[in-house]
Amino acid sequence: MDKLRSSVLASWLLLAACGGSHPLAGSWSEVTADGKPGMTIEFDADSDAIAVHLAPRPDGGHGHAGGELKYAFDGQTGAVTVRAELLGRGKPSTWTGKLSGDRLELGAADTKLQFQRGGEVHH
Repeated sequence: MDKLRSSVLASWLLLAACGGSHPLAGSWSEVTADGKPGMTIEFDADSDAIAVHLAPRPDGGHGHAGGELKYAFDGQTGAVTVRAELLGRGKPSTWTGKLSGDRLELGAADTKLQFQRGGEVHH
């Protein structure tokens, strides 16, 4: 019986150590050149869905990005693909980049966007 308990406990500890949330899970705030609040991307850890809150307007409100609103992540390379109209309709809707710790870089055409983990989501 003690052997069984030890085996179950060891298995549980191994699973707990391997567990953890998705590296992109949660909100990511755009790092802007002027330091003003930018857009925020929320990555859903349980699916491939994202929500994109655009930069705050002068009146305090904000919009939401359109498009497919999906992402893909390669855990081995850190490669990220985001499918969303981050800069509005008629602009690139597929962004690729790389996750590096608490930093995320996305690019499309000649535009690069930088994000950092965390920040306040404007609802």
